Amino acid sequence: MTAWSEPRDLKTWIIRGFSLRGAVVLMIAMSIIVSEVRFNWLEIMVGRYLAATNSYRPESGNVWEQGRLKAVAEQTLEQMVNKKLVAQREARDATSLVQLFDGLTEAKGAMISAERFKTLYSQIPETAARMLFSPILILRLSSQKNWERVYLEREGGNVAIYLLDHANNVLSYNTINENRIHVTGIDPPTLTGSLDTHAEFAGRIYPAERFFMALGALSAEAQQAVIDQPGVLLSAEGNPSRVGISDEAGGGRIRIAVELMDAQGARCLLVSGQEWAVWEVRQLLEPKLRKRKTDRLRWPGFGIRGER
Repeated sequence: MTAWSEPRDLKTWIIRGFSLRGAVVLMIAMSIIVSEVRFNWLEIMVGRYLAATNSYRPESGNVWEQGRLKAVAEQTLEQMVNKKLVAQREARDATSLVQLFDGLTEAKGAMISAERFKTLYSQIPETAARMLFSPILILRLSSQKNWERVYLEREGGNVAIYLLDHANNVLSYNTINENRIHVTGIDPPTLTGSLDTHAEFAGRIYPAERFFMALGALSAEAQQAVIDQPGVLLSAEGNPSRVGISDEAGGGRIRIAVELMDAQGARCLLVSGQEWAVWEVRQLLEPKLRKRKTDRLRWPGFGIRGER
């Protein structure tokens, strides 16, 4: 019998090709071709093999380098976006200008809305506010309705503040030295320890509840004259426990220390009130002071007392 693999002429090829064996081989070949065209199983198998063995092949060549650079760029961009989002969240959550300033770094500025800046600006004493921007300027920009945002950045030991419109044009600009921020009343000074450790308040320390009850009995004008920035105390961590009044007056003002208690212990937050208003509070806290004020020497024949 002649072997299948050894046809002698074309006629023999044709005869054998139309045989059952040739038809089976042709059908199998056509089935493989059709299934590959329809299902792409060969590409899928090769792709799965390459994916399974990818970690064992060296990463070299232009394609690999481009892929690596793209991955590094995406990671760097993601880090920059995350840092910016964190900075914006910290800026929005800041409860005072000092907290906002402290969150700034050389490489990380902060952008807040004009409304948020005005809220923080309104919480600081007027003398400190004028060091940043004139209150009249702030009112003028607000009335023009084109002031939308504020950008802050650190420049060495200074903090730069830009007032911007909707197109990021600078409406006004100012810088303030970081050291001056903490001595102008923007950041209320804090004393460590309790009131008992500070001699200037000795003999004039009152329970916080009693002090604020006495303060609430005064007129609105007197209340504001005693504590002109109550938001500073409200935003501070801890609960007021005692209040101390200083025995020294300067420039018509008297220092008041509010002792706050929190998990770390006691600390005192300093504010200042106008002397006449603080004296009215003390008269309510110590009735003997009122008696002393009205205790006068009598002039003969008139029943009028003069001051001792």
